[in-house]
Amino acid sequence: MILLKYFFLWFVLLFFAFVNAFLRELTYKETFGEMVSHQISVFTGIAIIGIPIWFISKTWPYKNSSQAIQVGVLWAIMTEMFEVSMMVFSQGKSVMDFLYVHNIFAGQFWGLIILWVAIAPYLFYKKMKSKSGA
Repeated sequence: MILLKYFFLWFVLLFFAFVNAFLRELTYKETFGEMVSHQISVFTGIAIIGIPIWFISKTWPYKNSSQAIQVGVLWAIMTEMFEVSMMVFSQGKSVMDFLYVHNIFAGQFWGLIILWVAIAPYLFYKKMKSKSGA
């Protein structure tokens, strides 16, 4: 039942992801083009999405490392489910298009966002635990 709170907090991450996309579209996409702007936005997204993850980790601390890992896995699954629903169902792209954005060898860095969302709660948990001296 405790994960339910983190389920709803994922929507804060989604909001920050939209902020990242909004910034990309308004600032550097025209200069760098579609592919490079998406590559850049993965790294700005990691930073921008890190803000609410840190805040959530600090405001609603995880009970233990296991819970931090569970939250990260939950958020990664929710992020992928949202992405596939947007690409395949809303935009009418194929499942292959969805899989392609995970191909780091083709210069697609989306998988790094998923990795970050999955491990950030644990990393912030460990960082806060070490600061508290526990």
